[in-house]
Amino acid sequence: MSIDPLVLFSIQFTFALIAYALAARWYLVPRLRPLPVAAALVPLVWVHVFRIAGGSILAPGSVGPGVPSEFRELVGYGDMVTAMLALGVLIAVRARWNHAIAFVWVFVVFATLDTVNAIIQSMRFSVFDDPLGVNWVIVTLYVPALLVSTYLIVVELLRRDKVGETDASGSVTHRPADP
Repeated sequence: MSIDPLVLFSIQFTFALIAYALAARWYLVPRLRPLPVAAALVPLVWVHVFRIAGGSILAPGSVGPGVPSEFRELVGYGDMVTAMLALGVLIAVRARWNHAIAFVWVFVVFATLDTVNAIIQSMRFSVFDDPLGVNWVIVTLYVPALLVSTYLIVVELLRRDKVGETDASGSVTHRPADP
């Protein structure tokens, strides 16, 4: 019995997304909550460093010949640039650079736009009808983790505003008075 590739993708992607979201809710969020913002951001950003794996789509023979080079380049280079930005963010946060948190915002906006664009383009080019090799696993198992991580990064950045001002390291420097 055969299954339409887009249906299979949807099932696998959704299952992985739910699994990562539950794991994050049950195990990760309770451990991140008491940490200063910068400390909480570090493990969430690390997940994106490994987007370098998305560059594998550029390797000869990694996907079927029906996958357009325009799509392969968009995904491959987009993921590699995002991975480099993630590594830069980690260095900035760990080194407590003055504008580290602003750099995290730039990173998360770029990462989100890259991910959304890759999803839109995958539909535009109907790439799920072509052999994707290991890239199928990346898209169905790793991208959901990226989405959960991205969401949690934004939550942590917004949490900063609720608990008070933070310095570049993410440590709270001022807490608002209780109402």
